[in-house]
Amino acid sequence: MTAEAPHDARSWCPTCHAVFRGSFARCPRDGAVLDTGDDDPLVGTILAERYQIESLIGEGGVGRVYKARHLRMSRQYAIKVPFGELGYDAKVRARFANEAEATSRLRHPNVVGVVDVGETPQGLLYMAMDLAEGASLADLIERDGPMDAARVLHLIRQVARGLEHAHERGLVHRDLKPENVIVEPDADGTELARIVDFGIALFREEHGTSRGKLTTEGIVLGTPYYMAPEQAVDGEIDHRVDIFALGLMTYELLAGTLPFTGSPIDVARQNLGAQPPRIAERVPGLAVDPLLEALAFRMLEKRPADRPQHLREVIGLLDAIERDPTRARAFLVAAGSPIAAEAASPDGDGDA
Repeated sequence: MTAEAPHDARSWCPTCHAVFRGSFARCPRDGAVLDTGDDDPLVGTILAERYQIESLIGEGGVGRVYKARHLRMSRQYAIKVPFGELGYDAKVRARFANEAEATSRLRHPNVVGVVDVGETPQGLLYMAMDLAEGASLADLIERDGPMDAARVLHLIRQVARGLEHAHERGLVHRDLKPENVIVEPDADGTELARIVDFGIALFREEHGTSRGKLTTEGIVLGTPYYMAPEQAVDGEIDHRVDIFALGLMTYELLAGTLPFTGSPIDVARQNLGAQPPRIAERVPGLAVDPLLEALAFRMLEKRPADRPQHLREVIGLLDAIERDPTRARAFLVAAGSPIAAEAASPDGDGDA
């Protein structure tokens, strides 16, 4: 599991061990004078009487993630702890509880599961998760650039399977992006992709839609670069917002870049109203698998009704692209894909 490296100076409470960002002199929770320095107060301590905190993995926008060992089971976990200034905020606590409840429903090899959640006597929130030791998909894109078709198929299919598992249990991720997919070596030497961060996951009744319980007035939850059009305008959303985000990730893995650039607001507006450029236009000279590109564009349809309606359809198409491209092309052409129609038939025939 990866997280962003710490940036600005941090202070920490010697009593509750909370880490703070910003100009805090005292801990709002217990009034203790905060210490400063590079040392992390939790490393080397025992959390909740059962987790030996071994090292800091990194930090993100909400808190820090640690590698820990369970004292009784001698098993390693990742422990997420919110920053001190956020740990007593009602909205953050609600999001933290939401992520714990959402992920506790999931048991799948392509999802990082939550195994424990709680609060120390000193008021420190924590969440224990499966330890996924690898790089984020965002790191791999930055390092490797455009990926070949076989690798894209392998990674996107795994993400789709993990999402399908969540959708079958009534959960919509709502913040799917490469930063929230960890890729680690599998036992057979291949890449294992695992989805993390269900912090703004949406609980929905079967066949239902919602705006989500954690959305507040004037605030749309999610990452603008990967938002579906209906999500960007705070419209009615369902599991198909995750399918749109998966389409963007497929495009990005193939091209090494997203279809649109600009500020988060600019990109969200383009996702809302502009047609994505073909990859050959976005990255001149780059040749990609036309059937994978066609599938990405189908997932990127502006109207949810025009996208694949369920991830089992996406997974079936990924399997067909790999094993029976003639059938995959015929399906995509029948669905109205101009990219698939333009592509040469895998049988050497130009007709569908």
